[in-house]
Amino acid sequence: MSSEEEDYMSDAFLQQCTDYRPGLAPKHKQKQYEKEKKEKVSNERNKKVPIKQLEIQQRETGLNTSISQNSKGFALLQKMGYKPGTGIGKSGEGRVEPVCFEVKTGRSGLGKDSEMKRKSTEMNSMRAAMQMKRKKINEKQAQSFQNRMRDKFSDRLVEKDLRTAQKACLQLDQQAGLDGPPEPFFWPANSLPVPSSGKQTEDLSEPSNSKQDGGYNSHPFEESDDDCQDDDDDVDDCEEVPYYLEFSTAERTEIVTRYLRNVYRYCIWCGTSFEDEKELASMCPGNSSDLHD
Repeated sequence: MSSEEEDYMSDAFLQQCTDYRPGLAPKHKQKQYEKEKKEKVSNERNKKVPIKQLEIQQRETGLNTSISQNSKGFALLQKMGYKPGTGIGKSGEGRVEPVCFEVKTGRSGLGKDSEMKRKSTEMNSMRAAMQMKRKKINEKQAQSFQNRMRDKFSDRLVEKDLRTAQKACLQLDQQAGLDGPPEPFFWPANSLPVPSSGKQTEDLSEPSNSKQDGGYNSHPFEESDDDCQDDDDDVDDCEEVPYYLEFSTAERTEIVTRYLRNVYRYCIWCGTSFEDEKELASMCPGNSSDLHD
């Protein structure tokens, strides 16, 4: 079968065939079919169209039909110099098409439709503005959440670097023969040496009241400010806060890593010790985790 021939299985091929129904059916079936066919044609012919639909059809037909040249109005326009297809007016710059109009089908007052359109437009614009505002708020919340999670992850990395630096400092200081860290936060808290309490025991064994000093108490732990003596509830306020707690975790990490680089020429991110300062400067990118990415 060539490409130009139609497919015999398609609808187009079937529509070209003549309808021979009811075919070889009995005579009473043929008469019944012919009767139904005539009734169908008669119903289509006598079918009534609704009045509203007729009005719409006739209105569309009238609007799509130009002014007849046999009408009196058209004859008057021609006498005044009007030519079909040109604008009205002396110079022909006026309106070419008739004024459009809208048919009012509802029972509402004049101007109701325009007011409803205006309100609908305002509501749509307001709804679009609210959706845009809501979208910006959601994007801002998502961005703030991402920033919080990024900062939290960065803090965890800094704390991990500090613990690594403290462990390396503890190991290198012990290999160098040091009994304690240069600063308390250079070593892990569980590895700091415990201070001896022998002196405190001797001081506690002495009498608390001594008249040799003029009646003043010479016990070192009982000597305090007047506020601490007057009010026992303020003892916690009189205790000194370690100075290194004023530093942030990142600052303490930088101090410890600089100590390791300057004293032992060791980098926690490279994980190795260098022979001299020249090799450290040439082989190590710097004293930061960002420089080692």
